[in-house]
Amino acid sequence: MTDLDDYFAKKQQQINDFLTRANPYLDDNPLFFAGHFITGKLNRPDILFIGINPGHRYWHDLTARQNNTKLVDFKRLPCKFIEDAAHGNRFARRVIDVACLGDAAKLERCAETSLLSYFASPNERVVKAQLKKLPKAMQLEHQELTQLPIEQIAPKHIVCIGWRTFDEFIKRYQTPRKSRSEMQSRQLPIRVTKDSSATKLMDFYVKTDVSGIPVHGVRHFSTPLSHEMLSELKQIFSEIWAQIEQPKIEPSA
Repeated sequence: MTDLDDYFAKKQQQINDFLTRANPYLDDNPLFFAGHFITGKLNRPDILFIGINPGHRYWHDLTARQNNTKLVDFKRLPCKFIEDAAHGNRFARRVIDVACLGDAAKLERCAETSLLSYFASPNERVVKAQLKKLPKAMQLEHQELTQLPIEQIAPKHIVCIGWRTFDEFIKRYQTPRKSRSEMQSRQLPIRVTKDSSATKLMDFYVKTDVSGIPVHGVRHFSTPLSHEMLSELKQIFSEIWAQIEQPKIEPSA
């Protein structure tokens, strides 16, 4: 077992323990854990995808939520977007279409995790309301639980999906920290409403770095993206993959 595997094994047990202690406070609305907090290639993945927290399709089925929570030992699993896309998940398919240029096999060399919480919910607001019902000490414990050794995982690139994810990631990991307003973002017009011809400029991409790792922020794939935004994002990811797949030049003797 590598040091990284040992780290992840201990973290999985900490998550299991936290969940066991937390849910008695939330018996009418328990936290749900799918049994993994990070999937994919964990040692120097090509891209580490980071979202705000996992979604849950059957949130209102309380019995299913309780029965399907998994307290298991850590094990390496393929990037979950692969299986999710195979089952028709639209978000996972968008990741493949845009970030992987339509090539699902690229995900075999990628990883994914969540930033706000490893516990699933329909949206960020719901899981934050759950956590707020816990004792203050447990709220702080949960925040520490979601920290990751980014430099040890050493992804070649990091992609933060959604501005909330990107802003929080920079707040946690970038030193010295920059605000997104200080970064040069890409903008394109998008319709204000579906039935309106009026448009406004919208950020859809920004880039910075953390500890020498390129960090890309993208407008959330579940929100409206114009054809122009999608086209430019695919071009950006084409350039990212070209960098990743560029053969190393060995120094001459």
